[in-house]
Amino acid sequence: MVASLVELTDATSVDHAARALFGSSLDSRPSVSHSIAVWRAEENAPLTTIRINEYSPKSDLDFLSLHIGRARADAIIITGKILRDEPTLSYDLHADPRWGDALVSWRERRWGLFEPPWLLILTESGDLDFGHPVFRSWARPLIFTTDRTATRKLAAAPCPVVSDEAPDIQRAIQHLQITRECECVSIEAGPSTIRSLYKRPMRVKELLLSVYLESSLDDRARGEPLIELSEVRAMFRRETSATHREGTQHWSFHRLRR
Repeated sequence: MVASLVELTDATSVDHAARALFGSSLDSRPSVSHSIAVWRAEENAPLTTIRINEYSPKSDLDFLSLHIGRARADAIIITGKILRDEPTLSYDLHADPRWGDALVSWRERRWGLFEPPWLLILTESGDLDFGHPVFRSWARPLIFTTDRTATRKLAAAPCPVVSDEAPDIQRAIQHLQITRECECVSIEAGPSTIRSLYKRPMRVKELLLSVYLESSLDDRARGEPLIELSEVRAMFRRETSATHREGTQHWSFHRLRR
């Protein structure tokens, strides 16, 4: 079953894979979508974010879920910390050879998107390695930072730098939606960065949640604790989901919408 989902041939096969993965068709583009992978050890245990490193569980389906979210987006928001934590991170809709050109075709045919998305890097410190793969991969990098950092540290940046007097994720989204005319923004930042987006009025309109269901997780792969899944569900009006087995692992994939 897993193999058939990740062996994509065309845009229609992506629609089928998304429906099997999340239990519903991805038939719309939310203004703000959040993608995150978490661990839930037992039914009522809090969700815990999974750090992406050599100790984290590997899932072809979680990898596909993440890229489906990217394929719909006009822009993606990450942080400078993510670049420091993931030195090999890159953005490419051909990241798995089994996908072929299917995600590119889906992006173009289903959503009419022919330009790569903006990749907004939110950073206050400006401590960025311009040799990082994201500055050479498919998405168009854009740095969003303070006026001071833009002047003192990022004058030689190989991409546009937007300075803001008080940069945060709320203002980053506003910049993308108003100045860059982005209709769909995908968030890949961690809990501390995105917390304000879940306060009323909620900016997140869709949550794509990958849940690792095994009873144990290496301590070195454990990130910040979140709330319980029941509390997450209370924030959204609609939910579809599906559970999949990959080898010895079990994952569930949830699409929650406002």
